[in-house]
Amino acid sequence: MREVIQPKESFSKRLSIKLDDYISILSPKTAMNRKAFRFSYEILDKHRLRKKRSNLGGTGDNHLTETRHDSLREICRDLSRNNPLVKGIFRKLSTKVVGTSTKVQSITDDDGWNKEAGYLWENEMVNQPCEVTGRFNIHTYLKLLYHSYCQDGDIFTLFTRDGIQPIESELCGTPYGMDKKPKNYRIVNGIAISNKTNRVIGYYIGKSSKWGYIQNDSYKKYEASFVHHSFSPDRFSYSRGEPILVSAVDAIDKLFGYVDAELVAAKINACFPMMVTTKTGSGNPVPFTGGVHSSGKDEYNRSVQKVDPGLIWEGRQGEDIKAIGSTRPAQAFDPFMMRILMIIGNPVNMPLMIMTGDYSGATFMNSRVAYSEARDTWNDEQELLIKPFVRTLYLYKLKEWIARKKLSERIDWNRFNVSCKRWPYVDPFKEAKADEQQLKNGTTTRTQICQRQGYDFNAITEEREKEEKLLTEKNISLSPEKKSQPKFDDSVIVTN
Repeated sequence: MREVIQPKESFSKRLSIKLDDYISILSPKTAMNRKAFRFSYEILDKHRLRKKRSNLGGTGDNHLTETRHDSLREICRDLSRNNPLVKGIFRKLSTKVVGTSTKVQSITDDDGWNKEAGYLWENEMVNQPCEVTGRFNIHTYLKLLYHSYCQDGDIFTLFTRDGIQPIESELCGTPYGMDKKPKNYRIVNGIAISNKTNRVIGYYIGKSSKWGYIQNDSYKKYEASFVHHSFSPDRFSYSRGEPILVSAVDAIDKLFGYVDAELVAAKINACFPMMVTTKTGSGNPVPFTGGVHSSGKDEYNRSVQKVDPGLIWEGRQGEDIKAIGSTRPAQAFDPFMMRILMIIGNPVNMPLMIMTGDYSGATFMNSRVAYSEARDTWNDEQELLIKPFVRTLYLYKLKEWIARKKLSERIDWNRFNVSCKRWPYVDPFKEAKADEQQLKNGTTTRTQICQRQGYDFNAITEEREKEEKLLTEKNISLSPEKKSQPKFDDSVIVTN
């Protein structure tokens, strides 16, 4: 029977146990509470075999400081540049969540005013560049904004007269070596927060410096009303956001380290390397071959043989040959890799088949469940990130158009809807039949079905009305009625 060796307990733990024994004589209840407090959470055990974890308390900004945010951001940026899996995740997320279907529609009581506002939005934000560099329209800007949000943890947008201006994470920070500190507010990670109300009142933006700060002689403070901050917090006390794949970085590194090890092992086995050993009575080492690797003679006039498939090597007396092989994980490789990929996809709630793009073993039910799970996340991201930004931007543009007399001032000028990208059916025929059945049962409406597909029901009815009018004018029937054919009645016999 194998002897089980228990780990040696620390002096403090042995002392506490002995103290519990003495306390139990006077107060058994107190001794029981002491033991319950010590052993209620195993993770509090400081044994050397347990993972060391941070016990740092305080607000979220104590964990996500300028320096830490800067380091995490650069790690995730490096993964985005050099790791195809991470780059693909960010691209798929920005495509699925944003795409090119974000629309804004004013819904005031004046239809003419609504159409004019829609024309201005299309002309200034969609049909031409809308940001200060003159390169991107609003659809491209939204995709890049969401990509930066995922990769860096946050992204800032500055509203100016010349257009919107993106401010990447490293450009917003606390001025390094700032001499005079403000009295009425504090600066946390480049954000000015009122001491009286705890509201964000401004942002410090300038040239990036070291350790996540900005240069002291280059910054400018912008009021909060002119800056939109998109970030992903895990706690209410976070002032900045963390990259969404931070918790998966270690798993990503381990996975691709495992992949590299498997490839190296496969190459070693494919090359079939060999080593020739020689035993001599003198004990002196045999001279090196001088780098000659083809068949022939070396500088000592010794035969050098090239290893080829089917080669028979004739060794001399005292020489031996040994093959060098590498152990490979064989059947355990693929399942382990799939499990790690599933773990990596959890922070972004991206199912395995969507993350890898491999649908070879997917069934209809699996695909539908996977897309349903993913769409919940995509819809939340639209509601929590994309729509708030577009609402802020559209309100800013409406105020600008009214101030420039391009729109008349109205009481209900700020009434509008924002619609984002929607996703097609997984199985068009089956799901369309399901929608048809729900319409018959009265459990849905055509408007809801159109909204789920990313269409406007009113726009569809207007288009159908135009089509029907045009078809009537052209005297065209898309579904002609079949003329009834006379049936032959064999009960009637006609004779001459």
